[in-house]
Amino acid sequence: MYKLFAKLLLVAIVLTLGIGSEFRVVQVQARSTDMAPMEQLKMDIAAQLAQQQTEINVTYNGDKSELSKSLAELLRQAVSADDYIAYIVDSYFYTVRTWGLSAKIKLAVTYRETLEQSRLVDERVGEVLSGIVQPGMTVRDKVKKIHDWVVTNVEYDQSLSRYTAYEALNLGSAVCQGYTLLMYRMLEKAGIENRIIEGEVDTGSHVWNLVKLDGKWYHLDATWDDPVPDRAGTVGYKYFLKNDEQMRKDHTWVKAYPASY
Repeated sequence: MYKLFAKLLLVAIVLTLGIGSEFRVVQVQARSTDMAPMEQLKMDIAAQLAQQQTEINVTYNGDKSELSKSLAELLRQAVSADDYIAYIVDSYFYTVRTWGLSAKIKLAVTYRETLEQSRLVDERVGEVLSGIVQPGMTVRDKVKKIHDWVVTNVEYDQSLSRYTAYEALNLGSAVCQGYTLLMYRMLEKAGIENRIIEGEVDTGSHVWNLVKLDGKWYHLDATWDDPVPDRAGTVGYKYFLKNDEQMRKDHTWVKAYPASY
């Protein structure tokens, strides 16, 4: 069974010029005078990514040698600040220009899912949740309802071309990234804390969810609980709320994620 998720493409060009073109600076949130310039820069960029801005312009007033040394990693952290955004960003291209004591940074960002599509995902998720999540349900019951809905309404995209929650909802088909993004958004909208976990399985790269239930974290892989080829109405539970030891039988991961015991 082949499971696939999209790899982020990073293209970066840094220009340091004595004279440069004027850039429009968009500030999404107030700047803090107590925050280190690099940290403030990361927050400014993350805030605009969260709004799925396709062009981001920010100004940095700080140590330019630190900026040159740390910018690539800072951008990676800004993209990763929100799990949903991290997995719908397709690529970004940046330039840096200096003007006097300031550095102006411009990012051109492409997303796999447009802002309008993300809004439609939120609307559709709200509609679905109103029909499957009822008052008085336990958190576990809510997680199971959401898991079952995703498994029975999405089938694995064997063309390996659909990566988003929007495609999972509107086309009824996606690879593991689409399953996981849809699970992430539905759990989030239901008030259930969760993460996207990235790792490897025997067929290659793979993503799935970590869900917080009664103060503890559990793995949930809706993609692998859905048979391929699809069998209508069939839901598996082999990868539903499993701990690290159980999951490591056929999943691996190397990044730091909350431990599941």
